[in-house]
Order: sequence, then C-alpha cells, then structure tokens
Amino acid sequence: MDAFAALAPVSEAYASLPVAEAFDWRRVGRKLGTGEWYLVAFRSIRRAEADEVRLADFDDRAHHEAQSSPGFVHYFKGPAAADGSCLSFCLWTSRVEARAASGRPAHVEAVSVIGEMYERYTLEFLRVTGRAGAPLQFEPYDAAPVDHPASGSLPVFGLAMPGAASAS
Repeated sequence: MDAFAALAPVSEAYASLPVAEAFDWRRVGRKLGTGEWYLVAFRSIRRAEADEVRLADFDDRAHHEAQSSPGFVHYFKGPAAADGSCLSFCLWTSRVEARAASGRPAHVEAVSVIGEMYERYTLEFLRVTGRAGAPLQFEPYDAAPVDHPASGSLPVFGLAMPGAASAS
C-alpha cells in the first residue's frame, strides 16, 4: 500500500498551517520508517483569472517528469481552498536529486507560468526525519539536524557540502 494513499488536508485552512500540522502524518511515518527526506512545499494563492485547465496540464507534465527522476518519493497536489490558497509538496530522498529534477524541461515550463497563474507563492524547504516509534519530524532544511542517539543514527541525504552554494 502506498504510504501516502490516505494523506489529506486536516481542514479547509490547511494551506495556512505548518506542513507538519496541515496533514495527519501518522500513517505515512509508519510506512516510511527510519530515514531522512527533503520536502519542497509550494504555498500559493491563485489568480482569479488563472486558467485552471492550462495550469493542470503544466502541473501534470511536471509531476509525470518528476516521477521518472531519481530520488522522487511523492507529490501531493493540494486542493485549492475557497480563498484560492493551496499547499502542494514534493518529497525527495535528497536535496541534490530535487534540485536536479527542478531543472528538467517540464518543471522549467511549469515555473514559467507562475507569474500569470498566481497572485503570490512561497517555497519552503524542509528536512523530514523518521525515527522508529516516533512521529515524523519537520524542520527547515537549513537548520542544523537534530542529534540522534548513535544506536538510532540515520542516513543523511542531501546535506550541502562545506563551501557549496546555499541557494535553495
């Protein structure tokens, strides 16, 4: 069973909540298990005149392309709330793989229509950590990782190398 099959927003106001609170992550955490992932959240307010059919086409092509990219775990296409707000996210095994996928043609095309489709948007970059018997933890990606006991140490994916560019 897909770990994300039952993932749904907790309320109509989900798009304004922190990612960790916007969904019930318990089942996902149990299925994902122990590890570390990179999550890119896209919060947006759609323009009233946005062409939903065209936007869906760009989104679907970018999603299909992402699915064939190394490191892809899951894409959640959030529903637009009555006020036009939306929260979507993509989960990856590492930041490096997410960044590589963001340069692929369908994603670049999708990004090209952001200005005409959205009044505003923000991106959030989160580290998601799973530990045995604990709920998933969400923290800003650029924050120092939480220390873990040596017996439960996690593989660390996608951390920037010292001296590497820090653009997200």
